[in-house]
Amino acid sequence: MNKTLLLILCDFLLLNLLALTRWDKNELPASPAPLASQSVTAKDDVVSALRLSLEEERANREKLARDLATTRDESKTRATILDQARARTVELSERLQKTEQESLRLAQQAGIDSERSRASLESAQAEAAALRQAQEKLRAESESLRSQLASATLTARTAEERARVTETSLRTAEEEKKKLLEQNQSLSKGVTQLAEKSGEMTKEIRDFRPVAPNSLYADYLTRRATVLLYTERTSAQGSGTKQRESKSILLTDGSRTAALLLLDQTPLGLGDAGGSWNSLSGSLTLPPPVNFPKPIDVLQTLKQGDPRFLLIPVGAVEGERIASSTYRIATDPFRFSRALLISPQGSGYGECTFRLEPGLRGYLEMDSRFLNRLQGEYAPSAGDLVLTLTGEFLGIMVNDQYCAQITSLETSNSIPWDAKGASKGVGEILSSIKRGVGNLDSRLR
Repeated sequence: MNKTLLLILCDFLLLNLLALTRWDKNELPASPAPLASQSVTAKDDVVSALRLSLEEERANREKLARDLATTRDESKTRATILDQARARTVELSERLQKTEQESLRLAQQAGIDSERSRASLESAQAEAAALRQAQEKLRAESESLRSQLASATLTARTAEERARVTETSLRTAEEEKKKLLEQNQSLSKGVTQLAEKSGEMTKEIRDFRPVAPNSLYADYLTRRATVLLYTERTSAQGSGTKQRESKSILLTDGSRTAALLLLDQTPLGLGDAGGSWNSLSGSLTLPPPVNFPKPIDVLQTLKQGDPRFLLIPVGAVEGERIASSTYRIATDPFRFSRALLISPQGSGYGECTFRLEPGLRGYLEMDSRFLNRLQGEYAPSAGDLVLTLTGEFLGIMVNDQYCAQITSLETSNSIPWDAKGASKGVGEILSSIKRGVGNLDSRLR
């Protein structure tokens, strides 16, 4: 039972006990009257008896009065106590209701607290489980650390022993170091020689590795130069201005750089031998980064090779700037049995086999059979550039069957190319070229 409720009930019972208790005083009986003397008469006895009765009656009345007053006082007191008990009862009833409400609220709060306690207990249990796991993990890690410490201690001892051995070895190594330095000096010379030979071998491997024709063709399109030539003359053969634009390949032999042309790629021809011109002019446009027209001052013939080849010299400054666009003359032209043919204008390209012609030194016979044309393969034609499969320059097709090789850029004669027409020199050089062509084998004309 609730302590508050028990206290209220005890108070209520105590008040009822006080209200219902009689508080009358216990009086002693009156002492008996002394015996009348024998000499008292009967009348006196009666009078005495009446007096005694009257006194008793008076005493009884006084007692009743006192009892009535006492009863009245007790009634008032009991009424007061009863009112107080009723007020106390009301108060206790209100307190009981409040206590019941408080008990209900406390019960609800106790339920909530119980749920919270249960959740807290579950959380605490989970944390305890996690702590136990962490403790187990720490225990395992501590065991691992102990084993690692033991291993590290053993390793340290081993390292100390090795250090002692190493110290001894270092002393020995110091003595051997001097000997090795002497050996290294001799070996370094050998390594230097080996590196030089390795570089030569790497270059040789690259030289022997063919390049894809598509790559060579795309490379040519970015490296070619443009030649634009004008001639003006008045003679019995005819008058007027001629213009010819051609694509040219840039060659270098290490010391000289020039653009290469065939006579047929210029406004001049063998039929113009001995003639004269009023004006000769032209321009050479090099590939980037020097891609702007440069006036042409002279055309030159080759000292060795087909007489129809012409060179346009390129200055040393421009040659250095376009070094990446120049082609080197093939040093081993017969390394592969196939070559790449490219149209000077870039309209086509293809691979073609070739072979040496014993009776035609400096010329190569290309496979230009009619069957190849029917099968759609690239067919050689005059003016086509011929490159090796490693990207070096081999020669130019002088007709649809033979390729004229170029082995040197050494020049012979110069054709002045100026506004005055160089009336005397050009005709004479053309006559010399015509005689050289006439001395060639009929298969090369």
